[in-house]
Amino acid sequence: MATTVGSTDGPSNDLTVGATDGPTVGPDIAENIAQWRRLMSGRPGISADDVDELTDHLEAETADLRALGLTPDEAFLIAVKRIGPRDEVGREFTRVHPDRLWRQLVLGADEQSAASSTDPAPGGRSARRQLVSLLPALLLAVIASLAARLPMALLDDATGARFYPRNIGLLVLPPLICLLLLGHWRTRTPATRRIQRIGGIGGIATLLAVFAGSAVLVNVFPAGAHGQTFWLTAIHLPIALVAVTAIAYLGPRWRHLGAWMDWVRFLGEAALYYVLIALSGGALTGVVVAIFRAIDIPMSTIDDVLGWVLPMGAAGAVIVCAWLVEHKKSVIENMAPVLTAVFTPLLGLALLVFLVVLVVTGNPVTTDRNVLIIFDAVLIAVAAIVLFTVSARSSERRSPALDWMQLGLIVVSLAVDLVMLWAMAGRLAEWGPSPNKIAGLGCNVLLLAHLSVSGWWYLRICLGRRDRAVAASTRLERWQCVAVPAFGIWALVVALALPPLFGWI
Repeated sequence: MATTVGSTDGPSNDLTVGATDGPTVGPDIAENIAQWRRLMSGRPGISADDVDELTDHLEAETADLRALGLTPDEAFLIAVKRIGPRDEVGREFTRVHPDRLWRQLVLGADEQSAASSTDPAPGGRSARRQLVSLLPALLLAVIASLAARLPMALLDDATGARFYPRNIGLLVLPPLICLLLLGHWRTRTPATRRIQRIGGIGGIATLLAVFAGSAVLVNVFPAGAHGQTFWLTAIHLPIALVAVTAIAYLGPRWRHLGAWMDWVRFLGEAALYYVLIALSGGALTGVVVAIFRAIDIPMSTIDDVLGWVLPMGAAGAVIVCAWLVEHKKSVIENMAPVLTAVFTPLLGLALLVFLVVLVVTGNPVTTDRNVLIIFDAVLIAVAAIVLFTVSARSSERRSPALDWMQLGLIVVSLAVDLVMLWAMAGRLAEWGPSPNKIAGLGCNVLLLAHLSVSGWWYLRICLGRRDRAVAASTRLERWQCVAVPAFGIWALVVALALPPLFGWI
């Protein structure tokens, strides 16, 4: 679909987006339509020709509404509403063309369109586009692999034990950032270059400041590999850096809170791909090791090879997963309901059993510290499941059973979180503050706020009528967007501020 851009003074002389004889829309919503096209292109079952047809309908609806006197934004939103949510449109096309679903999941949207075309030229161009996007990703994966492994070869064991835990995020994430920024540069249009240039300067500056500052600080901090603050930095710094990496993914939209849900979706899909790659890599490694042992290769040689292959593969897979998320979309929409249905009742039951055990055994203040750490990890997993589920749910399409399950899990988790806060307050009063206690206390306060508000909006969704449930769903999603930067900021504080405050103990 060609795009013609010119100047105009009124609705009747708007810029043309689409075929030269098609409907006209204004330049102020041309980028909205371009974003809608990209989102629709990621739906399984919809080919490139289908996207072109739907875009024509969208442009026609928008132009008609503009002619009635609506503002550009109003006309665009109403036109999108009339066409329908992208999930429902995708399902309808899948019902009509069921053969396309597996083809898009395996080949991707561009290759699917090329495979169904009788013209060899578009297919060649599509293959070249895939190759052009894949080659930089493979190069950056190699760079990330080498960055993660070469220091291990250059440092002795004692120095490596101090270096790697605090620097692994600084080694692997910069190539990922380069891949994400390259994606923005490759897909930008003349209409968005100015916005990206203005909005991107602050984002790039923030990225550089956080990564450079973290790299300097963690490597000048005294490194006691058995100290509390050492491991607090090792655990929390990668979390903070992942949150900041959202700036590279969101581009100029990073300043808009609602856009952060896109980063949550990206992380959810990337995590699924990473698990699949890790399982496949583990199985392949086991087979190769068995073959090597069968032909009497010394175990020391096998260990040396695995010492290079495993860390390099683990680091390179991060870049490969990011590329897959951008080119094989919609995994999270398909998997989130299944994972929610499986893990929500299991986690809820585990937390409920924990509460019963605490009531039977007595004062939770005396609960073993390791037990508190384990259940704090479970509460973090609950918050992640809530984020993961909300990022994939549709405000227009309700699933009452899953919503009630989520609400039940949140209620039980809030009770456990209150017990955790009670136990931590008691331990602080009895033994005084320590880096671990302050970090745990802050995390539990954040979890209490996150789960409380999430539970409130889930309650409104479960009990409200359809219109109120849709509004509550929107509020719930916006609240989840607050969680990512909030937890990222706290993780950065724990990683970089607590160690000097407590004398690097």
